[in-house]
Amino acid sequence: MIRALLLTILLTSFLAVLASCEKPENVRSAVDVKRLSTDVHVEIAQHSLILPFIALEDYAYRHQSFSLDRKGDREHALSAADKFLRDAADSKHPLAFDSLSVVVRAYGWNDFDTSQRQVCPLLTREWARSVCDNPWAAIQQALPGDRFRLMDLRRLQIDDPRRPGQCFNNGKPRRPLPQGPGEAVMVCEASDYEGNKKRFHSAVVRIDGDLGALWTVWQNGKNDETAEAMTEREGKAIVAFVQNSLGENEDFPALHSTLCRLRRPGSVDSPKGADCGRAALPSLSRNQYAQ
Repeated sequence: MIRALLLTILLTSFLAVLASCEKPENVRSAVDVKRLSTDVHVEIAQHSLILPFIALEDYAYRHQSFSLDRKGDREHALSAADKFLRDAADSKHPLAFDSLSVVVRAYGWNDFDTSQRQVCPLLTREWARSVCDNPWAAIQQALPGDRFRLMDLRRLQIDDPRRPGQCFNNGKPRRPLPQGPGEAVMVCEASDYEGNKKRFHSAVVRIDGDLGALWTVWQNGKNDETAEAMTEREGKAIVAFVQNSLGENEDFPALHSTLCRLRRPGSVDSPKGADCGRAALPSLSRNQYAQ
């Protein structure tokens, strides 16, 4: 009986400690949802752009820390993110950058924190809501699968292996950057693994003026899509995405219709129904996707 009483006391104490540890995390998650859905106003190559904070890889995502002071690193990252949100809050004075890494994915799908789904209805742009809880969204299946970097092409130093271009010296000449709007070019190899069947390359597209994007393509993609074909297809998708989604006014029907035609080979529809079968509808909300 005494043993049972001791076990009960220990279990109660453990649950109390566990609850006290979890409470701040839950509160932090609720705060994060608001932060992640916040619109930020930035400027690249004299183009004003509006993006949800959650789409910006350099600021919204916690990078792995190898320091002994992980708590300090976390606090420093949160402080930097707070400053970024304050500085990028004014639409009349967007925060200027040479480049920003953009991630388009199912933002609400987080196996480690199911409360992140609460970010979906808070997102102001329809493109962001459309991908937030739908991994099969046409927009996600047309754009590069991991990330792309919006850039001022005047600042792109393609020959510097330490910079985003990630070119390496293989003795072959670099291709010049694209000159015309909408032109996409595979500028160099980004992998030196000669035996790798998926040879990686850095691709660049000129969106408008000096605003462009840099991303990675590879040979033998899904359904044997070539790197050249991937460059052309994803370049068109990036241009349509920026022009129809990131300006002051969003044109989601035009974006959705275009990206439905630019999905990567082998793309599949959601078990709930074909996303692109409804491309002609004037507007698709998160609630309509859930039906």
